[in-house]
Amino acid sequence: MDIEEKLDEKKVMRGARCLRVLGHPVRLQLLLELMDGERSVNDLAGVLGVTQSNLSQHLALLREKGILASRREGHQVFYSLGDPRIPNFFSLMEEIFCR
Repeated sequence: MDIEEKLDEKKVMRGARCLRVLGHPVRLQLLLELMDGERSVNDLAGVLGVTQSNLSQHLALLREKGILASRREGHQVFYSLGDPRIPNFFSLMEEIFCR
């Protein structure tokens, strides 16, 4: 990466927005839960100990950013990771920041 790319204000702002989206404990726990595979909203709410309405707000934000994928089966919605590199991101985050 050359110096011009490093100083590109648009890229810096986009990166900061993405990190803000990931900077909530419930959203991080949610992603960690989904690393084991697809889960329903009801299941996730129970595991995370949050209300479905609160969880829905977090899910919508992550889905909007392409971090999550969803599918509907009858009345249930199932969520999964939207990018297969997310586990690598968590490994790197833990290695750098969680020692």
